[in-house]
Amino acid sequence: MSKGGAGLDSLDLMILREMELDGRQPISTLARKLGISRAYASKRLGRLLDQKSTRITAFTNLLALGYHAMAVTGIRVSPGQLHTVADRLRAIPNVFSVVIAAGWQDIIIWTMFADPTDLSGFLAKELGNISGITSTETMMVVEWRASLPSVFSNEGRKVLLSYPSSLHSGASDNQQEKAALAGRRDQDLSLSIDQLDLMILSELERDGRQSLSTLARKLHISRGGASARVHRLLDKQITRIVAFTNPANLGYPVFAMIGMRISPQEINTVVDKVETLPNVYWVAKVAGRHDTIVGAVFADLIDLSRFLDKELGIIPGVLSMETMIGLELRKLSSAYLATSYLQSIEKYQ
Repeated sequence: MSKGGAGLDSLDLMILREMELDGRQPISTLARKLGISRAYASKRLGRLLDQKSTRITAFTNLLALGYHAMAVTGIRVSPGQLHTVADRLRAIPNVFSVVIAAGWQDIIIWTMFADPTDLSGFLAKELGNISGITSTETMMVVEWRASLPSVFSNEGRKVLLSYPSSLHSGASDNQQEKAALAGRRDQDLSLSIDQLDLMILSELERDGRQSLSTLARKLHISRGGASARVHRLLDKQITRIVAFTNPANLGYPVFAMIGMRISPQEINTVVDKVETLPNVYWVAKVAGRHDTIVGAVFADLIDLSRFLDKELGIIPGVLSMETMIGLELRKLSSAYLATSYLQSIEKYQ
């Protein structure tokens, strides 16, 4: 994966890399790491933000919001109904990503639910009520590993969110499953948040670098209270505050999703290898048509072709691949999850 992006020089890329790792680090720390003055570091970061080359935002852990199930659904639509259906899908709260694509489906959506059993109702009541949909194909996400859409080398890449979906609900006689459910309950308690936490997360989604004093003033709390809350949210990994940069701004306008069938005994090994590839910024283990779905960005279609042949194609255990190219991103709310969740609960209060 080559480095560089439209209108960005090497210093811009170094700043973006540092801010991907910690979006709230002080300007003085950033300047020291890059060997430049504090004033110059502030100016360069400010320019990137003002030009909307990147934004600093909070990414909230799905489990903290009570989402224990994730699914990806491919949708085929009637001719002439593509954008109408996509707009209807955008309006559904449980849908956090809508991609119009070229491949085995017309539209790919990602959805989140409190419980796996909610998916059935969603498919019947939500999707079933949208005219123009001719067929759907759903895969439950077993594990989702997402890193930032970075153009940098593997060194220093961080997993933004490792999300294991629970495919079990209710009682179980299996001791291992009981232990897993107990562990999930313990994790839920450690990730518990209240309305004030949600309000803080919502503000940090809008501007992840706003000062504690500004945050406290907006929420009518003390600065010390704001500081304690923010530190807990970060320390408990309820959220991460990082730079989120559109890959197209970095010279990678082509987005592809690759579904892979993998030898059963090789799935974990393959996923671990795929996750390290520079073009890749998320990998999902799924149950359904594929074993794994990979999301990756590329400079052009030739870059994608090389990736399929020289990167994925040489990994032992990969049995087959099926590629979809993203034509249009109609919704991506992963950087606004707390805001949308807060709005949804306020709607019914």
